Amino acid sequence: MTSITQLIANISHHIPFASEAAAQAYLNQYSLDDQAALISAAYIGRDHIHYDKIQPDYVPVDVRFDRFFTTGTPPQYQFVPPSGWASILYEKNTQLRTYHEAFVRCATGSGYSLAAF
Repeated sequence: MTSITQLIANISHHIPFASEAAAQAYLNQYSLDDQAALISAAYIGRDHIHYDKIQPDYVPVDVRFDRFFTTGTPPQYQFVPPSGWASILYEKNTQLRTYHEAFVRCATGSGYSLAAF
C-alpha cells in the first residue's frame, strides 16, 4: 500500500493526462487499493475545495474515512467502479491538483491521519 501523500506527489507530475488511455496506463502501475485512494481523495477534495476541514456530517458514523470512502470496498466497489477511474482522472484534468490539495488540507485540518488513509 502506497501512502496517499506519495500517491498525490507522484500523480501531480503527470497531470494533465493527455487521454483516458494515458490515465489508465498511469493507474496500471498501482494496486486497486492505491487507485481507489486517488479517486477517493479527489472526490473528498472536490467536496471541500473551499474549506479547511472536513465538513460536519460528511463522514457518516458507520463509514470509515479511508481510501475506499467514495469508491466502496473491494471487490464490489459499490459506488465508483474501477472501470471508470481513468475516465475520472482524465475528465478532472488539471482540477485534480486542486482537489488533492483540498483533500490534504481538510483531512489534516480535521485531524485525520493521512498515514491511515
